Amino acid sequence: MMSQYSFGFVYVLTNKIMPGIVKIGITASPEEDRPISLFTMGMPDAFEVVFRAITSHPAELEKRVHEQLKEKRYRPNREFFEVTPELAASTILQARQETDGIKAWAKKSQLYLQDGDRLLLSLRAGQVLFLSAYPSLVALEAAMIDLWQVHTDGDTLELYFTDNPASLPNDEPRSPDNAGNTPDNDIVIYKEQLFPGDRLLWMDDAEPRFISALFESKCHCQLIARTRDPKFTAEGYPKLINVDASWTASSQVSAAKQYVCSLPRPRIWTARHTGTANNRADVTWKNAPPANWLPYLNPKPATRETR
Repeated sequence: MMSQYSFGFVYVLTNKIMPGIVKIGITASPEEDRPISLFTMGMPDAFEVVFRAITSHPAELEKRVHEQLKEKRYRPNREFFEVTPELAASTILQARQETDGIKAWAKKSQLYLQDGDRLLLSLRAGQVLFLSAYPSLVALEAAMIDLWQVHTDGDTLELYFTDNPASLPNDEPRSPDNAGNTPDNDIVIYKEQLFPGDRLLWMDDAEPRFISALFESKCHCQLIARTRDPKFTAEGYPKLINVDASWTASSQVSAAKQYVCSLPRPRIWTARHTGTANNRADVTWKNAPPANWLPYLNPKPATRETR
């Protein structure tokens, strides 16, 4: 069965022979490959990757960014803009709140995720996520596994789904380009494994009306939470995605949690592993092949050099 959702990248490139101009584009492979391909097109100097953003909707995100920066476009038929790299990056991150935010995912009543699916959720401060699972096949309703809270606008969740739990990733995806550039990923602040039958409810009660998105895993899943701006408690401890001690669930959040727990048993279910570190199966500590992080981490086939 083919995957329904995958990742892409919106990137920002600079070139020292074009001061004051950036290139903003998309790629399904790592954006670090783009400077290499552009360098072979008669450019006297290489491009440098200065920013990248992962997204589940790359074409839509690129379109929104180009539209917002249209007054700064160098030529109508080119992806070059007379803006600073910082403005390009902030525009991408703001637009990603729309293309990958809760409203975008809430358009579907419930999403069933399967092997090969890759999702990016762009979060806002104050939103909460509720993880639930049926503790047994005879349980009358699901139980709460965890409750998380977002502390910074633009934090993200990456969800990697696989039929084989031994293929869940362990290592950070980093891919230096030909010039040695390695744009930093956002900081990983939490990792969790989802099991077949787990349900993840994403909620926001700060909108004019309560909004939520519900995801059901039909296989195993690696969840990774990242931030660009870590927050800390008054005592100096990182907040990660822990719920603030002062937080109280609104009536809408409480009702939504109860509704999800009362849903019928999932289509596919397996018992959650217990007694292992962080409630993960032992097999998840094995190193996964690169394709299970992102396909672009696979070694590139050798190509004949052209002159």
